[in-house]
Amino acid sequence: MGGYKVVYEYANHLSRRGYQISFIHPATVYFDRPLKDQLKALRYVPLRISKGYRPDRWFKVDSKVKLLWAPSLHERHIPDADIIVATAWQTAEWIITYGRKKGKKVYFVHDYEHYMAADNALKERIRRTFHCGLSIISTSPAGMAMVEESGGRITADIPNGVDFSIYRKSKKIEDPNRNMIGFPARNETFKGTHDAIQALASVKDCFPEIKVWAYGPKRVKGLPEWVRFYLRPSDRELSEMYNCTSIFVTASHYEGWGLPGAEAMACGAALVSTDHGGVRAYASNDETALLSPIKRPDALAENILALIRDNGRRIHLAQAGYEHIQQFTWDRAVNRFAAVIHEL
Repeated sequence: MGGYKVVYEYANHLSRRGYQISFIHPATVYFDRPLKDQLKALRYVPLRISKGYRPDRWFKVDSKVKLLWAPSLHERHIPDADIIVATAWQTAEWIITYGRKKGKKVYFVHDYEHYMAADNALKERIRRTFHCGLSIISTSPAGMAMVEESGGRITADIPNGVDFSIYRKSKKIEDPNRNMIGFPARNETFKGTHDAIQALASVKDCFPEIKVWAYGPKRVKGLPEWVRFYLRPSDRELSEMYNCTSIFVTASHYEGWGLPGAEAMACGAALVSTDHGGVRAYASNDETALLSPIKRPDALAENILALIRDNGRRIHLAQAGYEHIQQFTWDRAVNRFAAVIHEL
């Protein structure tokens, strides 16, 4: 998941700069979690015995970072620190209650989609975390607007970084072997996967020869046979697929950022996306990407067709996107994050 990936990246970079990082993985995060969900936490018993968890199968965390398991986020399970960072609204609810020994309180807001898809009661619960005295760091204009409209105040706006050692262009943008169209496939409704499928089905009616691929953590129900699906590819495998891609499509209804779109741009694919909020942090319509209204598969299809029919425009857009995304380095993001910490 992109949210985990981002905070693990920060942990790695800060650790390499000499910060002592303890990363807490709680089995449960709610005071009022239903019993059935509490029982699910039993699966984490082996982690409790081993005193930790390392996501080595999909992300290499620096060996100096302490990855700790906790049965919950009760204060007694949290080590003392100079700074404590909530990485989601659920964890923000907990750190608000902590005493001074747990550190100055920072709230890293990079989730916009769950707020937008929530019912009114849950939205109000999330809003309350935005004006409880935490120093709030946002990653995108969509996140900033969400916080400010809820009565909160942003301490810093820090766009995410891209790992250019992995996500880099290995094929020229005009290479004829870039002959595929890709998209991320997720089961959550707000990810818009079925909008992407509907749009690409329309494109396939016009160009039956197109090759389409998708990837995700689980196979999505209703994925057509003409879509080649990759289950949980590694970063290296994903980079290779992006480099075989001429057009990459994201159809989310809401995103706090949208890592796949940024990664695809870094590999030289032209981005065709819905205007889901987070994409505005790193792409502009008709300059570095083509953006269309959310929940409009017809408009998404029109933009894809426009680039298929005009290869020169596709190359120009992909090149502009590739050049623009290069500024989003992890060094820049971590420098700004560290500046917030030192100010506190």
